[in-house]
Amino acid sequence: MRELVKAHLDHKRAWHDFHYGYPVISRRSKGVSLGVNLSPNKICNFSCVYCEVDRVNPPRRKDVDLDQLEREMSTLMDLVASGELYRTPPFDSARPEQRRLNDIAFSGDGEPTMAREFPECVERLARLKAAKGLDDCKLVLITDSTLLQSPGAVRGLEILMAHQGEIWAKLDGGTEAHYLEINRSKVSFGKILDNLLATARRWPITIQTLFLEWKGRGPSDAEVEAYVDRLRWLLAGGGRLQGIQLYTVARATPEPEARPLGAACLDVLAERVRQAVPEVPVEVFYGPDDPGHV
Repeated sequence: MRELVKAHLDHKRAWHDFHYGYPVISRRSKGVSLGVNLSPNKICNFSCVYCEVDRVNPPRRKDVDLDQLEREMSTLMDLVASGELYRTPPFDSARPEQRRLNDIAFSGDGEPTMAREFPECVERLARLKAAKGLDDCKLVLITDSTLLQSPGAVRGLEILMAHQGEIWAKLDGGTEAHYLEINRSKVSFGKILDNLLATARRWPITIQTLFLEWKGRGPSDAEVEAYVDRLRWLLAGGGRLQGIQLYTVARATPEPEARPLGAACLDVLAERVRQAVPEVPVEVFYGPDDPGHV
């Protein structure tokens, strides 16, 4: 069981000498997710208290070489297809049902849509997966929601959503005060909400929300109520929510006061969300020390 947990927790954005592509066993994908790091420079417009990205050591490179990125992703796809990936630690300890390619995920060490190469990268990887016969493999954008209406993001999303795409968009709370304290961004909370609504009116989106224990306290009742009010507001405004992912801190953070929220608290939160928006599926992903984590 210890080895299985290791495979499940190993989300390092590094694979041998690759610069952009990396495989993980993803809880939320329920299988193998091939990550695409368009932020090798480690620049992000969020500075979340729970972010585990190493921003102390300098990056290996700062540019995005799309030809190299495509070669790396092609190699990773082949490793999964041949089964060779599952002969390599920690993937050799993955459960049988996890040994499937679920998606190619734009995530990495910063906000993917900040990269000017985002639209072309989506287009290249859509062609690549089609050429390899991976029609069931999704293209997933994991985003902090700051740039969803920018021209580059929209161009990329048009391609992504035409090729089994999904948008996993962050909303970590219901109030601006909570947002500023936890996500620490210069982008206004109002802009985040506006982006979410505009995008959800055009395409269905999945809301991803991380609740945590911060400075010894979980989210207040008022914060949770404000959060569910935001979800109701999105639906009332014509937004389509494909699902809601509630999760907590799963790996070591640089700030010791950012700690996982316990399973019991997450379950209470999830039940409150289900009552508020019963038409939207809610999934819960627990912290590393809770039984539901694996």
